[in-house]
Amino acid sequence: MTTEMLASAREMRHMVGRYLHARSCPGYAVNAIRDAIMAAQAEGVDAVSEMERVRDHYDGARTSFDVSRDGDTVVLDGHGTPAILLAPALVDELSLAVVDGAARVEVVNTPGVGIAAALGDYAAVRGVAFGIEPEAGGEGAGTDRAILTPTRTSRTPVRPAESAAGPAMRRILLEGYVMDADQFWRLFHESNEALTPDSEVSRRHAGSQLYDEDGNLLGEVSEETYLHLRRGEDDAERAVLA
Repeated sequence: MTTEMLASAREMRHMVGRYLHARSCPGYAVNAIRDAIMAAQAEGVDAVSEMERVRDHYDGARTSFDVSRDGDTVVLDGHGTPAILLAPALVDELSLAVVDGAARVEVVNTPGVGIAAALGDYAAVRGVAFGIEPEAGGEGAGTDRAILTPTRTSRTPVRPAESAAGPAMRRILLEGYVMDADQFWRLFHESNEALTPDSEVSRRHAGSQLYDEDGNLLGEVSEETYLHLRRGEDDAERAVLA
């Protein structure tokens, strides 16, 4: 029997973001992809399962389309990249297409592009609306081509603050996500791979501030210092194992 649980938007945001980092998703794209996944999940699409299904595609993934113009149609080629990784780029290209006066946007070679149908709110708060017609070749995760018709729309008001995410995410902020418990905890523990390993050093610093064993502030830790400390810990561990 499947057991369901309620996960808050805050916990989901942390878990999805950490999971993407743990799977080596390009760091600069993590936050945008995370927000698109959460928005699609709020719209009722199982975007978290799609995130997990394409787990082997994150490392070194492209995060933008090849773009060309054919008359009044903008053609976006994902070169086989799963649509869930390109969701933020898709909405950006739709916005640009509206500005450039394109009537249609054709997405090709982008597996799972049908998930775009669940990005209405995500796009609306960015000033664009669109219709979507997946082309022949399957539904859902099997669809790799789609025709979208973008139009300009008034941005969703950002007052109060939660409306900046759109109505569906506003509901999630109040009610949370209903999740399969086994899936949530599996992804939760996998996502923790992105966290700093527990060590004497990690227990003596908070953020970039490093403390000694008595709680005295030693100074700020740069990324280079952190890597140096990690190398020292790794060398010590190898010496013990030897």
